[in-house]
Amino acid sequence: MDTIKTAALSFIAIFACAMLLLTPDSYRNDESRGVLPATQPIAPVSLSQAAFRAEREDPSVPDLEDSLPVKQIKPQPPATASSIEEQSVDRALVIYPELARIEALENEAAYTALGELSPLLSSGDPVVRLAAIEALGDMTLEEALPGLVAALNDPSSQLRVAALEALTSHNDLSAASAIESLLYDPDPEVRITAIEALADLESRASVQALAGLLSDQNASIRHHAVNALGEIGGKNAMRHLLQAQYDPVAKIRVNANAILAELEYEAAN
Repeated sequence: MDTIKTAALSFIAIFACAMLLLTPDSYRNDESRGVLPATQPIAPVSLSQAAFRAEREDPSVPDLEDSLPVKQIKPQPPATASSIEEQSVDRALVIYPELARIEALENEAAYTALGELSPLLSSGDPVVRLAAIEALGDMTLEEALPGLVAALNDPSSQLRVAALEALTSHNDLSAASAIESLLYDPDPEVRITAIEALADLESRASVQALAGLLSDQNASIRHHAVNALGEIGGKNAMRHLLQAQYDPVAKIRVNANAILAELEYEAAN
């Protein structure tokens, strides 16, 4: 009996080894991972994919990518700063033909230009008025001053500032009294520009008007007034600067003391 069992077990072992040797490698590899070939997932193929594969396999069907025409895109040169500026200038001249005329007036007689610029100061467009103010500021004619003085009353604070700067460029002391009228303008920028204009003109006749700003509530106005008095100089300006030594702002006091020391040194030498 034991002999029969032993013989049977040996036969089974030999049969198993033979079957293992005859089994394909792919089956053994899948089986070793615990996945049978019949149970491996197969990716589903849609009808459109199958048709596409059939078309690609059929040599009579042209390749879609090869059949499409290739559009050639020509590279455009990058826009330069000068070209952009030229385009903006041309567009501005189309919108404001008056600007083209103002630019052309530079090549005409001064009195002819003056006669055409003055009416533009009352234009309803602030852009045109600004261009006229700047053009009058570039003129050296004394007859241009009345137009610029009139521009000090422009409703735009920016244009009043432009008129002040244009008057300063003429360096004519006769405009000082008109500039003084803007020392109490509602816009602080206009007031500061007026102070600086009087300082640039070194109008000693305006010292008293500037001294009145040393007690202004705006510290920036007081600071610029001290600097203007220092630029103008003279004994009258020094006398008023003594008041600034007691300003509530330390920076203004220090500045006034330094200016007084410099003016005293210049007077002594």
